[in-house]
Amino acid sequence: MTKEEKEQVLMRVFSPMAPIKSQDLFFGRSLQLDSVCDAINEQGQHAILYGERGVGKTSLGNIMATHLTHVYPVKVTCARDDDFRSLWYRALTNVPMATTTDGIGFNSTQKTEYSTLADSLTNYEELMPAHIEHILKPVLANRMLFVFDEFDNISKNSTREQFADLIKSLSDNCDNITIVIIGISDNVVNLIGNHQSLERCLKQIKMPRMNSEELGGIIDNGLNALNLKITNDVRKKVIDFSMGFPHYTHLLCKYGCKVAINDEKPNYSASHFKEATKLAIENVQEQIKDGYRKATFSSAQESQWEQVLFACAKSEADEYNCFTIKEISNQFSELSGKPLVKVNITHNLGKLCQSDRGEILEKITVDGSVKYRFSNPLSKAYVNLKMYED
Repeated sequence: MTKEEKEQVLMRVFSPMAPIKSQDLFFGRSLQLDSVCDAINEQGQHAILYGERGVGKTSLGNIMATHLTHVYPVKVTCARDDDFRSLWYRALTNVPMATTTDGIGFNSTQKTEYSTLADSLTNYEELMPAHIEHILKPVLANRMLFVFDEFDNISKNSTREQFADLIKSLSDNCDNITIVIIGISDNVVNLIGNHQSLERCLKQIKMPRMNSEELGGIIDNGLNALNLKITNDVRKKVIDFSMGFPHYTHLLCKYGCKVAINDEKPNYSASHFKEATKLAIENVQEQIKDGYRKATFSSAQESQWEQVLFACAKSEADEYNCFTIKEISNQFSELSGKPLVKVNITHNLGKLCQSDRGEILEKITVDGSVKYRFSNPLSKAYVNLKMYED
């Protein structure tokens, strides 16, 4: 394989900025995909897929919408200004309909007109869940899958209520229709509300961070396609610094392999990883970089903001990805070689939760105890990369 050919393959196998769309590049998540398939195959069952930002929910949604067999899939990405009508208009636009009518006269021919189910929305001034059920009647003989991604963008409670009512109604009356809702959330209630009537018909699927085996699959598949090798210690570093997020695995592999290809080396080595971290830091999502810049900016010659963030990134997190003030103080002392009194650390942490510091942290009360965590979990991995570079 020539250098130019490898560069073309590299762009396909590692895509840190875009969700995976091809099944041959999709790794792990077998349990979650099986759960979705179970919901589709079970009459009256729907599903909600939730979890942290950056764990691969959209990629899984793409696989649902393109590679599941025996089902007609429609995928819609929700926007902040969407409501019940606009979401279903976009969904039903993807469901074609053909209407055939007989002509007038003995020798007349049949006439076929083509449209979409979205055209039926004009019959309803105020769209209700029952209307969607009625509109879907012509396709009830087919297995239909409607995937609504980034549902956390929906700001109107009325829209969430209407989706909850529709799911309940479809579960009772339309066995062949499955709705899958995907969104960023710690729990189902934050996404669609507290509806006890949905517990029977809505399968709850939590999307955890990827484990080492799944991240390793991404690494091995990509490097095999490039005819490159990777040392065990570098492979472990890529997995460790990814912290369960496939985004960073793709990022570190893309730039590490790019350097190896430019050097015309057969291995992704430690020196390539060092260069990859620099390039990954430069090319991570702008929102993450901007949050870090705001959090650490200081006109003073000596500033503790960066070290406080490093201490947060090193702190051991609980099941909610939160860390305590005591743990942060201990990590700060270890990093800086000097103690940081509780009053100062509490002040600094409070500032890092405010907008002028990018709101890079958020304050959480867990079982009566005050804890902190990164507002965007991807920021913690970024801070770890910055710490490694420094």
